[in-house]
Amino acid sequence: MNVGRRYLALAAVLTVLMLVVFPLAGCLEAVAPTDGNGGGDVAADLQAELQGRIAYVRNNAAGLASSIHDLINEERVKAGLDRLQWDQALANIALSHSTDMGLRDYFDHISPEGQEFGARYEEHGYHKNTRIGDRIYLGGENLTLTNVVRSYTYDQETGEVLEYKYSELAELADSTVQGWMGSPGHRENILTPFTREGIGVYVTDEGEIYITENFS
Repeated sequence: MNVGRRYLALAAVLTVLMLVVFPLAGCLEAVAPTDGNGGGDVAADLQAELQGRIAYVRNNAAGLASSIHDLINEERVKAGLDRLQWDQALANIALSHSTDMGLRDYFDHISPEGQEFGARYEEHGYHKNTRIGDRIYLGGENLTLTNVVRSYTYDQETGEVLEYKYSELAELADSTVQGWMGSPGHRENILTPFTREGIGVYVTDEGEIYITENFS
């Protein structure tokens, strides 16, 4: 039953807003009811394990962003493009949007107040752009929403979770980039001749991972 991990992605470039949603199939397995005592201890252990994993990904969010950046540049090199420079100011803008989405539980290029990524650039005083010939590339944005949990097994009678499986950081980075590369809008942003990017990763207490990639 392909309903496990939640994976969504959105891309926007310049004044064009492309809303593309992609489910990335995870796996959720139901098993027969179990007998016996000790279920509370198992549940507590699983919850502690889950919280530990969430903390681990949160503590390594900057490393995850860096890994995604490296993989993005690998894709650009394959396409014959120059590598993107890491821009910390853009990364700060990206992190602020990831954090806002995570804290206010929405997933969109446009905030609840109607602010899109260009306005966020302006708000942070970011005015860099890339000129190629007679074209000026102002910026772009890719978004992904995924989860610390890759899949889980549960008791089909009680609904109790019996096991969580987690993706490693390298797998999270790879699935993010491959998800974007498989989407025309995201791929266009990645392979547009921008020169800089910044990536911000925010992890909620529930294990949702919001990733924003900003270009200029």
